[in-house]
Parts: sequence; structure tokens; C-alpha cells
Amino acid sequence: MMSLMNLKIPITNENEVFSNKKIKNLKKLKGDIYQPKEIDSVYLKKITTHLSEKNMKNMNELEFKNFEENLEKEKKIKINLNEIESDDDDDDYNSLGEIKDKNLPILKTRKLSIEFLSKLYNEGIVTKSRKSTIDTNDTNKIEFKNGIKISSTNSYIYSISKLHPFSFFYGTKMIIYNEKNNNLILPSPRFISSENLRKEPDYSKEGLYKGIKLDDKLGLVVTDKNILAKYSGLLKDMIWQILKVPFGHHISLKIKMFEPKTLIERVTNIFSYANKYLIPASNKNLNNIERFNLVLTFAFSGLYIPAQQLKPFNPFLGETFQGEFPNGGKIYVEQVTHSPLAMRFYIIYNNIYKIHGYFAFSVVSENFGNTVYVVQKGPVHVEFPLINQIITYSIPKVKFLNAASDKNRSNLLEGYMNLIDVKNKLRGIVKFFENKKKFDIIYGEIFEFNYPKNFKFEHDKEWEFAKKYKFNNKHYNIISKIKGSWLNKLIINDNIMWDIDKQNPEYIKPVKNSLPSDGRYREDLIWLYRSFYCAKDENERILYQDIAQEWKVIMEKFNREERKIRNNMKKKMKVK
Repeated sequence: MMSLMNLKIPITNENEVFSNKKIKNLKKLKGDIYQPKEIDSVYLKKITTHLSEKNMKNMNELEFKNFEENLEKEKKIKINLNEIESDDDDDDYNSLGEIKDKNLPILKTRKLSIEFLSKLYNEGIVTKSRKSTIDTNDTNKIEFKNGIKISSTNSYIYSISKLHPFSFFYGTKMIIYNEKNNNLILPSPRFISSENLRKEPDYSKEGLYKGIKLDDKLGLVVTDKNILAKYSGLLKDMIWQILKVPFGHHISLKIKMFEPKTLIERVTNIFSYANKYLIPASNKNLNNIERFNLVLTFAFSGLYIPAQQLKPFNPFLGETFQGEFPNGGKIYVEQVTHSPLAMRFYIIYNNIYKIHGYFAFSVVSENFGNTVYVVQKGPVHVEFPLINQIITYSIPKVKFLNAASDKNRSNLLEGYMNLIDVKNKLRGIVKFFENKKKFDIIYGEIFEFNYPKNFKFEHDKEWEFAKKYKFNNKHYNIISKIKGSWLNKLIINDNIMWDIDKQNPEYIKPVKNSLPSDGRYREDLIWLYRSFYCAKDENERILYQDIAQEWKVIMEKFNREERKIRNNMKKKMKVK
């Protein structure tokens, strides 16, 4: 992949957010293209200059054929591999952080395989096209991997003989070509247009709860027959795959239970109320408790939006997402580690507020997979630069019931939300599933708290503290009482802070022109998108879904191969 593979999860201060002091100045560039630390090496030095500024601006609008022709005209670049490992040579940059020598893109990245980079740069981002032995003008169907047949003139096929320009497979040794006829083993897809990617979903209460009923004990129960059908036979299939593991097989979930989004895009939904509550919270005239209440409301109000049943794709290491709010606020996310599955995010709006931190996901299953807990560790830091204040919080875990069944599948939130304001000695705890008779009821308190010197947020310790904490505790000065429902409203000291019927979330749109490491360029995701929104009939939907499934299996193998390369390099470099 063409993206940084940094194995560290960092940071809380601005000096560490960017990988290079001069990169901070990139925000002065047209298009506001600066990135946080894990989206690094300055767009991989504008994608090693294969892409001109014009191409970057219009890359989603160009026809692929014309786009490839433009790339072929670009000057072929050689790279000195000795420069790849350099982390501290700033002499190749001008005052804006751009490369002085446009013919020598220097990568400032670490822990990338030399073998991987060497092949990537020797061949160029777009490898030499293979000449297919099949006439692409032939309207007859072509047979691909596992008997998949599709017409070569299908409008959603980019090519049957070469990868699309931003494929994650460039630079790998994986066998993705049929040596008999030099075709790809699966058809390469055209990009999804930016207009379609940016269509606003239905975030209304009715839209989000469509096909779902509320059960007091089970939570959000799926009633949509189409979604339930996707999970039919899941347990049987998983058992069969587990039995094959000793024989070299790997477990792979069926793509029919996926949605055409990656996890790093879906998690951004919880930030949908940022402008609604954090812009007012930045007001200097507010007292510390009023500001704390607004941050708590922001953190709480978006929790219901990602509560969906279809599974997003797990991102690859280095995979990215870039989004924007209606008012121009920016959000950047990148997958930074594979195990644990962790992503780092950075959100900024005109220096009025910043949100940064990471989520590290772990999954725990019980009852033969029927009960699944998704624990999201990691802090979220809400920063107000103009008043020099940071409030940190964590989010509760998600519980799935009957997860291996197509009957009474449901999910709910469980556990605690912790909020920390060290500077002003404030602490908040919100307990979910407080009333066992009704799953969405919450209760909490805000109280004064003396933090130890050099306090550092640690998820497990804060979780244990919340677990042991007794409400109406006489040992603390309680400032506010919290109650409500994470599906309807939040009430602090009898003031309704959030009401789902009155405050609408904002849609965080994917940017029009993204990094090539964006999940929108994954072959499996693109074909699944076609099966969701572009199929003319059921047969075509199944065809696109089958192609997506096969690409998914190949991409999972690709992920394992890259992990081997990284592990080998870590051993050579003696990295723990």
C-alpha cells in the first residue's frame, strides 16, 4: 500500500501530531492538504510526483484510460533506497514542506519493507500493462477465478488485464494474473464517483431505526428480512472454516454480511455532533462546568449512529479516510496497527476545537460466538486551543446478542463512559444499561476529583474506577446528575442537553479527492458497492457480490503476506 505503516500509537500535543515541523506549514498550501502524523510523508511526497497537481485535483473525474495516459507521460522516477530510511534530512524541502527536487521524492517513513518499496518504485505506481490474449471487444462472457463469468464490456470494469491506478496490489509478489492468458484472475473495477460516495444518508430517527425494533432487554433487534438473510448459515460456515484451519486455511467471513464501508469511516459517525456542541463550548465566557457539560453531550449524542448490524471492512495497515464537515472542518483517520486493530484520528475546525486520539478495538465472544463484545479502548482528547483546555473521554463497549444467528440479532451499549478534566479537577462517569429492565437507560454524575501528579489516561484503570464507583458517593463533591437514554435524550441537572427529535447530526462527507490509500479504492469494497447500488437485477447483484467475495479473500491473503514482511523486517531491525 502507498501509505505510512507506523507501528506506534502516539500523542496528545500538537508538536507530535505532525511528523515534521515543516509539514505544519502545509496548511498554507492550496487545498489545505496537511495531514496528522500517521498520514505521513506528505502524501508520500505527492504520490512520488507521478501525479501532477492537476491530476490530484481531478483524479476522481478523469476517465481511467485518460488518467493512465497522463501517468505514462510523467517522468519515470528512480529512487535511492539509502534515502528511504532517512528521518531527519530536512534539506530536501522548501519553506512550505514541498520537495525542492521534483525528480527525487524522498520518503520520510519508517518500518516499511525495503523489498516492498524497491519493487514499488522500480516498476512505478502504474506497472507496465500486460497484453491480454483475449479480445476485450468481444461481448462474450469471460471466465475468471472460481468460475465467475462477466462480460468484458461491463461498464463497471476498468480492465481485465491490469489493475486500476490506485490498487493496493502494486509492488506485491502475489499471483493476481492468469499466466495462461495474462489476464487478471478477477476483473479490476472502475472507481466509485465522488458524487455517489458523498451522497448524504438518512440520519433521521426513522431512517436509522428502519428495519429495527426496540426490545427492553435485547436492545436494537433486527427485523429487516434482507439483513437477516445475510446472516443465515453463519454459525455453520464458521464451524466449517474452523475445522479447516489445521490444514492451512484461514477464516474469512462471507462478504454478504458486510456493508461497502471500512471501519475507519464508520467510527467517524460518533463525531457527527461536534460542531453543534464544541463550537459553543469554545466560548471563553463559559465556566468550566458549562464547558464540561457540552463536551459530555457531544461525546454522548453520537453514540447511537454507528449502531448498525452490517459489518464494515477491517482496514489494512496504512489505509486512510479523509472527511469534511459542512462548515469546512476536517477529519483524518488512518489504520496504524494491525494487532490490536487500532486507528488514529485527527479533527480540526479553524483552531476553535481539535479532536485527536485513537481507538484500539478488541473482540471477545461468548456462548460459541452468540454473544460478542466489541471493546473500544483508547482516549478521545477534545482540545480548545484558544483557552488552553483539554477534556478526555472514553466510550462504552458494544454488545451483540445472537450474533451467530439470523433470529433476534440485536446490539446495545454496555459499560461506562469516563470523562476527565485534569486542569479543572472535574470527572464524569456515565453508566450504560443501568436499568436492567430497559437497555437504553443511562445514569451518571459529574464531581470534583483531585488527580495525582503526572496523571496519564489509561483505559483499563479508568474502567475499573468507574466500575467500583458508587453513585451518590459522600466522598466526592457531586456537581451534576446525569440521566436519560442513549437513543433519545440526555438530561443534566434537569436540563435537556440533547434530544434526538430536535437536534440532527451532521453528515461527515468523504473528501472528493483522497489519498490513494483511501478505502474507496479497495477492489472488494468497490464491487460490493456495485452489488448494493448498481445491480439491475438479482442475478447481477449476486454476480458483483461474488466478485467482491473473491477480491476480499485475495486482499486478506495480501494482508497476511505484508504482515510477514513487516515481522521479518522487525526481527532484522530488532524492533520489539
